[in-house]
Amino acid sequence: MDRFEDKRINEALELLNAAARDQKTELRAAMESKYTDLAALLGALGHEVRSRAVEKYEAGRQKVVDTAGDIDKSVHRNPWAYIGGTMAAALLLGFVLGRSRRE
Repeated sequence: MDRFEDKRINEALELLNAAARDQKTELRAAMESKYTDLAALLGALGHEVRSRAVEKYEAGRQKVVDTAGDIDKSVHRNPWAYIGGTMAAALLLGFVLGRSRRE
């Protein structure tokens, strides 16, 4: 290889490096723009999801409180039905868990 070829190769490499630097800058700017847009979108979406989750939690909490109140009233109106049902369930559970596994 003579000096002329080395010089041409070096010039070509410098040209490629310059083009790569330009492309790198453009690519970085495009990625930053896209990621900024994505971050803003996810931030807004996260706020909306959180707001809906809080609404659902409050609705579920209120439903549990209402149901507990209804059950409390029902038990106070007719306690013997609940006592009998609890005894039957305990007897059945004791029978199932207490039987021998050996044949």
